[in-house]
This record gives sequence, C-alpha cells and structure tokens, in this order.
Amino acid sequence: MIEYQLIRSNKRKSIALQVKQGVVIVRAPHYVKESYIQQLVSQKSSWLEAKLLIQNNQLKDHRLNHQGNVYSDNGFLWFQGTRKNISLTFSINNSLENNDNTIQITLAQRYKKLSETQQQKAAKRLVEAWFKQSAITLLSNKVEYFSAQLNLYPSSIKVRQYKARWGSCNNNGQLSFNYLLMMVPDWVVDYVVVHELCHLKHLNHSRQFWALVAAYFPRFQEAKAWLKDHQHHLQWPAL
Repeated sequence: MIEYQLIRSNKRKSIALQVKQGVVIVRAPHYVKESYIQQLVSQKSSWLEAKLLIQNNQLKDHRLNHQGNVYSDNGFLWFQGTRKNISLTFSINNSLENNDNTIQITLAQRYKKLSETQQQKAAKRLVEAWFKQSAITLLSNKVEYFSAQLNLYPSSIKVRQYKARWGSCNNNGQLSFNYLLMMVPDWVVDYVVVHELCHLKHLNHSRQFWALVAAYFPRFQEAKAWLKDHQHHLQWPAL
C-alpha cells in the first residue's frame, strides 16, 4: 500500500491525488470514508508510483547538482539559464561581480576569522540582494515594454522570492514576480511577464487567455516546457 498524506476540508466536493516532492497527498471532503480513499489510492497505484519515481530521480539530480555549495568557493549558481561557477575570496569590503563564466563573491576580511557557516550566510545575503536588485531592474523594463505592446498596465509591481510560483496577478491589477527568474533565460522571463500581463484582461486560464498569450509570445509552450524541465534546479540550495 502506498503511503500518503491525507488533508481533509469542508470546502472540497471531490477527491484529488497529488504527488509533491516525493510525497503522495490526498485531498478529500470530511464525509469520505478512509476505506474508500485507500481503495482509490490502490487503484491509482501505477500512476502514483510512476510520479514518485520521476520526482525521486529529480530530487537525486538536484542533490548531485548542488554538491558544490552556492555560497562556497567552487560552488555554482544558475544565472540567466547558464550554470556559473562561484569564486569566493576575501578583501576589504563585501562585493559581488558577475563575469563571463564566474560569479566572484568577495567578503570583508573580518569574515575570514568566522566559521564556514557564518561565511556562507554572508555570501548568501550578497547573492540574494544582487538577484533581487537585478530582477527589479530587468522586470520593470520588461513590464514597461510589454505593457505598451498589449496596452495593459499593472497598478503596481512587486518583486520577491516565492517558493512555488514565478509570478501572479490579483484583482487589483497588481503583478508579483519571483526574483529567482534571474536563473532562467531571458526569453523565458519574457513569457512570464506576458503571461501575468494577460491576466490583467483575463484573470483565468481560459481559451481567450491563452490566445492572448500566444498572440504576443508564440513560444509560450516552449517556455512552459523549459520551466517544467528545469524546475528542480531553479531554487536556492539550503545552507
């Protein structure tokens, strides 16, 4: 029997099966008997096991691809669709420089006497601040450009880190973007910006919405596939 996490809700009217980060999640109304849920999980076992296998392999790849810590010398970081090596040195002041194949992180000399964990935390703060500021500049320019193309203008733009989404649009016309978009290629960022701008007209994923997206970004299917295929790389490694 496949193990699963059961989440019940009074608002649900049907049962949903989900595999997330190697865990089977069942969402069900309170009135559904657990014996029925177990039977359903058993019936869907082949599909669930296939999903678990794929995700477990992705998690293994993710761990292998992050053996070098982003915040240490000889680590690496994804930036604009390219894997870049990390060089960590010490000098007078903290700084970060993006070169052709390397991201040079420099910490102030005082960190040299501190523990490796404290050095990594300081390096992480530098990288995150750089990503956020770079994303604010990039996304502001892209929103301005594509807003003029679509004649759709947001009421405001917010850039921060999200765990499970690249962007969003709310009822007030406010757009939010994940600054980890700095990890993806420029043309994929274009897709995310167009996607969220189109929500200003269609706050759903209807046929009309996707037609509007396609009109201004014909490669949207390719961009969606790129994000899905690389999703397990596009996150901050934990310290």
